[in-house]
This record gives sequence, structure tokens and C-alpha cells, in this order.
Amino acid sequence: MRVSVRKVTLLFAACIFVVVCVFLYLSLESQRLTGVEPFAILHQGDIHNVEKKLERLEQELELNHQSIYDIKKALYDLVREDNSSVQVLRSLVDPLFDDVDDHIPTNKIKQQLLKLDKNECLFYKVPTPKTDVQMLDVYDKLLFENGEGGVWKQGFDIQYTGMEWQDLPLKVFVVPHTHNDPGWIKTFDKYYKDQTKNIFNSMLMKLPVDKKRKFIYAEISYLSTWWNEIDVKQKHLVKGLIENGQLEIVTGGWVMADEANTHYFALIDQLIEGHQWLEQQIGVRPKSGWAIDTFGHSSTMAYLLKKAGLTNILLQRVHYSVKKYLSQNKMLEFMWRQTWDHSGSTDIFTHLMPFYSYDIPHTCGPDPKICCQFDFKRLPGSRVKCPWRVAPQAITEKNVDERARTLLDQYRKKSQLYRSNVLLVPLGDDFRYDTPKEWDDQMNNYQKLFDYMNRQSGWNVQVRK
Repeated sequence: MRVSVRKVTLLFAACIFVVVCVFLYLSLESQRLTGVEPFAILHQGDIHNVEKKLERLEQELELNHQSIYDIKKALYDLVREDNSSVQVLRSLVDPLFDDVDDHIPTNKIKQQLLKLDKNECLFYKVPTPKTDVQMLDVYDKLLFENGEGGVWKQGFDIQYTGMEWQDLPLKVFVVPHTHNDPGWIKTFDKYYKDQTKNIFNSMLMKLPVDKKRKFIYAEISYLSTWWNEIDVKQKHLVKGLIENGQLEIVTGGWVMADEANTHYFALIDQLIEGHQWLEQQIGVRPKSGWAIDTFGHSSTMAYLLKKAGLTNILLQRVHYSVKKYLSQNKMLEFMWRQTWDHSGSTDIFTHLMPFYSYDIPHTCGPDPKICCQFDFKRLPGSRVKCPWRVAPQAITEKNVDERARTLLDQYRKKSQLYRSNVLLVPLGDDFRYDTPKEWDDQMNNYQKLFDYMNRQSGWNVQVRK
């Protein structure tokens, strides 16, 4: 009986709904025929008129944005004592007010503006930041042309004489690393089970073999997943590798966050998540930033990392025209300062990678065809090949001299893009070092090259991992 009553109730409600709909339709139709406007919402016009108004509002909003930009620029020039900016500022402000006295002299306007209370205006008579490069000015100069640069396709030919290291030897630091996207082509769980878990297990097996072996890691979301699966003894081993400097956690965010379109709330949140986990589980705080695959690099992120206790950051994904400009001027390493920082309190040391990508073919030097020959995961027999069809060679006593000279030539050329005698060379790629064999192939072959280079006193080079 209860079911029947419910059905009857639903049927009755449906009938009422249909009757109301029919009544409304007939009312609207009769009003249309008699010329009476149906509802107040259409009192000011039809949909076409509304669309025209929205379009006009969008146009006015764009003009408003441009006016605000022009006013900001004029005020910026005014602070820099540019007298012409007063005229520009007046031309922008006058149309906004009907009661502006056109006979007020320009110097009077400037005097009134400079009477602003510095507690009310943050930019009141504050000196502009003293910087070597203002990127907003650089962007205005760049043509963003994709000219032919030789082996470094988006750059230029690099030369050296060999006399550059007579006083100070070239110091090369090779940094083995992996990059693990928490979701890209595969899901997070699939990446973890197929590759990332194997990277951690292989690391725990192969790093203790030789204290010269080093490794850095960034994405804490994966590390926390693996940490929950290993035992106390393995956790103790990880902490020991960190304490003796063989393993370093870089940035320490939950992910390697994109920065171009990401709100700073999200950037802070994922940093807090990663840093709290590291503090509670391992007892470490990252000091170095590592952003090799972030899409866009935000000055906000640099500021947040400085506030989070980091002392330096590395960047990769920057437009090739910007990289070329900074390379030509040997400005790939710099103190990154916020445009609103006039004291240098936000400065953070920044290293910008010069070449196309962060994989091994694009990190040892300007020629990817040569650098790929030193990616020992691509040894003959591997399913991973060099696109330039020249495979790496396992290092032996017979070929070590030629191979060392070839690699050193790339190191020297790359070093010409920086001002110091210290060169950073990343050694890795996406989801690398996921097998014990790759660990041995990379570490053993490179150690043979490093040992040989370091024994050649006339080469003036010191190389280490």
C-alpha cells in the first residue's frame, strides 16, 4: 500500500507540473501577440542587445587595463626623476576628471605627488632596484628569432683558447638525477609501480657501493609512497645516505610544480606538504631548488623558495632567445631579485641551464650528438638509442684518452657561458636509474673518465660527482 501511495503522489505532482508549463506557455504566447513584454529581464532589449553591451564592456575593460599599465609606468618613471613622465601622467589622468584645472603647472603636480606619505604609498621615493639586468627591458630588445646556431641549434658557436684555466682549474660537478612526473602519460600509481619504486630500490642497492656515487631527488609524493612500504632498516639506510652527502633532497615539494599558471596558494600548499613530511619522517630541510621541468618560471616561486629556507635554485624551461641573450653576456648565473625589492632581501642565487633540455644529450655541452655518446644507458644492446646514430662506448684503457678529451671539450665549451670556473652538469632524464644495470653503467663508466681526467695535470680540470 505504501508503494502505491508513493506512485500516486508522483503521478499527481507530474500532472501539476505539466499543467503549469502549459499555462505559462499560453500566457507568454498571448502576451507576445498583444505586444506586452513578458518579463522585466527583457525590458531593456533582446539577447542581441545584451551581447552588444557585453562586447562593449570587454572593450572598455581592455582600455582600462591599458590605462592602468600606462599610469603605473608613468609613476615608475616619475620616481626615477623623469620629468617627461609628469606630462604623460597628466594626459592619462585629466580625461578622468571634469574639474581638473588645466592651468596648474607641471612642477606643481610633481610637488603634490611627491608629498605622498610613504606609509600610504609603498613606492614613495623608494630607489629602484640596482640590478645588472632588468628582464622587462630585455624582453623589449629580443626579436625572438629562431636563427641557425650550428650544433647548438638555438644558440651560437662556442670557442675557447685553452688558456682560460691556467690560473684556476675548471671544476666540474656532475649531478646524477631522475625526474618523476606524478602523472603524465601514465597515472601516479602506474608510474610508481612500473618505474619509480624500482629507482628507489636500485638507489638503496647501488649508492652504498661507492661513497663517490651521488644522487639527487625532488618529488616527495613518490618518496612518501615508497617510504610507507620499506622497513626500519631501509629507512635508516636512506637517512645515512643523506647524512654522508650521497643523497640530497632538492626543492622538497610534493611535486615539481608548474609555475606559469599556478596560483601561489597551490605553490605554498604543495611546499608545506613536502617540507613537513621531510621534517617529520627524515628530519631534513632542502637547501637547493631544482626546477628542470616546470612550465614557466615565476618570480613568485623564487620568493617562496627563499622564504622556505632554500639558498639556491636551478632553472631549465626558459625561452631559447632569453637563454641565448644571457649566455652571450655570461649571465646564466645570477641573484634573482623581485622588482619590488629595493634592499636585496629576496635575492636567491639562480643557475640557468643553457641548452634545449635537461636530458643527457643536452647537458654536457653544446653538441647533443656528442653528449648522447656519454649516456651509458644507450650502450649497444639497449632499447634506448641515440637519435644521431652514434652509440656510446663502454670506457676501457684503449679508448679512455680519446673519450675523456671529447667529453672535456664539451665541458670547456659549456663553461664559456658562465663567469666562474665552476661548472654544473646534470646527468639524468625522466624516470632514469630504474635498474641496477643503469646505475652501474653510468657510475662506473663516468668514474673511469673522471679518474683519467683528474690525473692529467696539464688539462687543468677537476671532475667529480
